Amino acid sequence: MRALRRLLGYLRPHLGWLAGAVVAMVGVALAVVVLISLIQPVFDEVLGGQVRVPGVSASAGDRADRLGGSGLVRTVRGWLDDARVMVKNWLPTDAGAILLLGVLTLFFKNALIYLGHYAFYRAGLATVKDLRDDLMDRLLGQSARYFQERPSAVLMSRVTNDVEQITGAISDRLSDLFQDSFTIVAVVIYLFSLNFKLAFAAVVAAPLLLWPIAYFARRLRRRSWQSQERLGEMNTVVDEVLKGFRVVQAFGMEGFERRRFRSATLSHFRANLRARKIVALNAPVVEILGAAGMALLFAYANRKIGAGAMTLGAFSSFLFGLYALYAPVKRLTKVNLVLQAAAASAERVFEVIDAPVEVQDRPGAQPLAPPREAIRFEDVGFAYEPDKPVLRGFSLDIPAGRAVALVGPSGAGKSTVAQLLPRFWDVNDGRIAIDGVDIRDVTLRSLRRQLGLVTQETVLFNTTIRANIAYGRDEVDEGRLRACARAAFAEEFIAEFPDGYDTVVGEAGVRLSGGQRQRLAVARALYKDPPILILDEATSALDAEAEAIVQRALENLMQGRTTLVIAHRLATVRNADFIAVIDGGRVVEQGSHAELLARRGMYARLAELQGIRE
Repeated sequence: MRALRRLLGYLRPHLGWLAGAVVAMVGVALAVVVLISLIQPVFDEVLGGQVRVPGVSASAGDRADRLGGSGLVRTVRGWLDDARVMVKNWLPTDAGAILLLGVLTLFFKNALIYLGHYAFYRAGLATVKDLRDDLMDRLLGQSARYFQERPSAVLMSRVTNDVEQITGAISDRLSDLFQDSFTIVAVVIYLFSLNFKLAFAAVVAAPLLLWPIAYFARRLRRRSWQSQERLGEMNTVVDEVLKGFRVVQAFGMEGFERRRFRSATLSHFRANLRARKIVALNAPVVEILGAAGMALLFAYANRKIGAGAMTLGAFSSFLFGLYALYAPVKRLTKVNLVLQAAAASAERVFEVIDAPVEVQDRPGAQPLAPPREAIRFEDVGFAYEPDKPVLRGFSLDIPAGRAVALVGPSGAGKSTVAQLLPRFWDVNDGRIAIDGVDIRDVTLRSLRRQLGLVTQETVLFNTTIRANIAYGRDEVDEGRLRACARAAFAEEFIAEFPDGYDTVVGEAGVRLSGGQRQRLAVARALYKDPPILILDEATSALDAEAEAIVQRALENLMQGRTTLVIAHRLATVRNADFIAVIDGGRVVEQGSHAELLARRGMYARLAELQGIRE
């Protein structure tokens, strides 16, 4: 229930709409009571001369006031009598007056139902929107470790499926909860005023209906959690297959993936079926218990009416009151089940929102000024997992405006260095400083504003080429954008598309080749125009022709910028201002290409393996 209470806290900004909905729903409840109260005069006064009940005299209508009600009943009857007097000038009979009052009350009731539900939908949908926005804000602020430990399909399930489950509960079922609760309270008060003993007997029997509701709710909440967990696992399999379909087909693993997916869908099917079984069993059990109670009620009424202790009108009104309770109570059982399922979804959503953020601004962090001197890695130590260090005492100076290449064997820690500079991760030991300022003492936003990143895995968005180059900009300088595309050697292939810069590149840039995607990534970095540039294996996935073009584009990008180049192919870094060789998590050699070859150390061995002699 804590998750539900916290979820309802999101309603606070929309209390105005909620208050309007509540007022309308109270009006609906009162209208229901008025409609039920009209049943008694219909039977005792309008039909009193035609219906004869054994043991009840012709003056049953007079006895209704004495035997059939008190309190609220007399108040309502007084209102109705006053209303009937007002309309008697237009209608010749009591029957016409009662009919007109009933029609007017019904119109009033349904108008309020519309207003109340609309106001609740407005508040509920706005609440869910706020929740989804908070969820996305939290995900955008999370560190690399968070996403590394959680499959993207599971997180997507939280944003989509779990929030949709909450939407159904908040915007739809919560309005039923309020409306039906008000109706039940109003009708129950009326029934007690009409016949205290009979109403008391009905209330005593109510726990027989409430017990299965509470029992089924507990079970459904547990089953709903399991069902959503299985759905997240299924989404993970789908996500992996869609992203890696080439590997699946190349290795002939279609059968394996088919079996893996069927296993996931079978687990989801079983968990979902168990939840649906609880839902299906709930209504029949409640209805059977209700039917048994109704049979006892008729037996009691038969004895009272036969003895003349109750009028037919009073019993009919009581019976219609109970009937009016049936639908709200039945809906409330479903509301409870839906709310329990929503509570399970809310717990998973809040689990994401409450997850600690590993990398964030320190208290008092200041904006980073444009760098003017150097970037320094000072005795940096880092490990992705405890007791498995990747960097050990790593130190490196990158002078402003210079290009420094970092090379070394696979697993030496090169890409880790590239991820530490933008603070995707924080160092465990030592520090990284820009112009002498620890990057942990500046705001993340200002730090990353100074950085441009081009990686081996180019990320493009399913939008136009223009929007990908000017990523995140509301206003685009067309001249500057085209100049960046030309400098990245991208304009030549952009012009080949019929829509030019308005060409939609497809999901992850699927309509483009690897070299074209990389050139757009370079153009995007040029448009951002950052003073610091990180190139992490930017050409390693390209063929020789595409690599040559992209390398020329990168040279244009690097001009006048402080650049850290991570490379596996030494041919791409031989023109760097200087090269640092990393092995075992520390720098073991530094110098120019020629100097390092002359030393006959690790760099020379790597160059020899790649066929580089000079």
